[in-house]
Amino acid sequence: MRPNIRIALTHLKAKKRQTIVAMLGVTFGIAIFIFQAGLMSGFQSTFINQTVNTTANIRLYNEAEKDRPSIAGQVDSLRNNLIAVRNQKPKEELPRIKNGLQIIESLEHHPEVVGVSPFLGSQSIFKMGIATVAGRVSGVNIEKENLLFDLAKNTRQGDIFDLQTIPNGIILGEGLADLLGAHLHDNINVISPKGVELEMKIVGIHRSGLTEADKSRAYINIRNAQKLLQVDGAYITDINIKLRDINKAEILAKEFSLKYKYTAQDWKNANANIFGIFKIQNMITYLIIASILIVSGFGIFNILMMIIYEKMQDIAILKAIGYRDRDIRVIFLTESLIIGFVGGLLGLLLGFTMQTIVGNIRMDVKGFVSMEYLKFNQSPAFYAFAFIFGLIVTAISGYIPARKASQVDPIEIIRGK
Repeated sequence: MRPNIRIALTHLKAKKRQTIVAMLGVTFGIAIFIFQAGLMSGFQSTFINQTVNTTANIRLYNEAEKDRPSIAGQVDSLRNNLIAVRNQKPKEELPRIKNGLQIIESLEHHPEVVGVSPFLGSQSIFKMGIATVAGRVSGVNIEKENLLFDLAKNTRQGDIFDLQTIPNGIILGEGLADLLGAHLHDNINVISPKGVELEMKIVGIHRSGLTEADKSRAYINIRNAQKLLQVDGAYITDINIKLRDINKAEILAKEFSLKYKYTAQDWKNANANIFGIFKIQNMITYLIIASILIVSGFGIFNILMMIIYEKMQDIAILKAIGYRDRDIRVIFLTESLIIGFVGGLLGLLLGFTMQTIVGNIRMDVKGFVSMEYLKFNQSPAFYAFAFIFGLIVTAISGYIPARKASQVDPIEIIRGK
């Protein structure tokens, strides 16, 4: 073992209590970083996966016109005059996509598209006995919808493909079924805004993992949705699109919007508010963890400064027998790096242990998403970043004391003795 390292270890052993406290500061800082960052990243990944699996990569729909031109303003003789028309009655317009079936056929031949599903959605009232719940009915082609969102995988009870064989079949979200007190094979009534009422049989209970959606969503055959709204067999309000690469959603949404003259919304823009919250969460998490590691850095600084004041005579003797300023700096930097290295390894182990223990505790979390167990992101990148950051903090904390130790004048120390 090199003399410089041996001297550094001797100093640390002489102050065991302070050394352990400094190491624990680094250990807990890194462990909390791994736990918090893994928890936040794991939750966000779970939310994104469930969002991608339950919503379209791109949704094509007919957006309501907000800025309607004044009728009077379209008259040539009045166009250059000041016009004020109050309470203009809007023209009756339907949110249908014209030539929707032809657009679907065209999209299915696009090289970046995996699947396309027609959709007809409407607010509805669900009734079972005295229980009445407002929700949203989704008219779908169940085969195509399953190709996009893998509905069969998340179906808790029943078989979603019974929608093809049972004319009045309906699939309820798990939360909606709970609110109605409904079970598989029960009959419920569905009432549309047009006042049309259909008696339907529950053929499946579905759980997407998105809590609010599961409390209000139900799937029926698209033909039954058209009956509820009293529209023809070609009437659809949305076209849901699944892509080979979801990262191309924003670019392709613009392409489809220009080509088909309808609004195309990609999955990121549809959930922009949630992703904004995630950015704030990440910033706060990293600031808290950085603060913890910086505080532990001050602890290392104080301990090394105490060692220097107590070992002034030793430093003077080392310089008197030929140790250079550089050697003294190396000794004290080595002490700080040993604290950071050992504390960092313990922090990695503690962080992993905390994630494993908490990740195996059944939580039944219900918020934006439903999770039986907390999901942690155990990416090696988090562990590497935490360990390197801990070493950098301890190295910086040890540099100033190390430089001060190297500037000690051995003659003044010996004379002072």
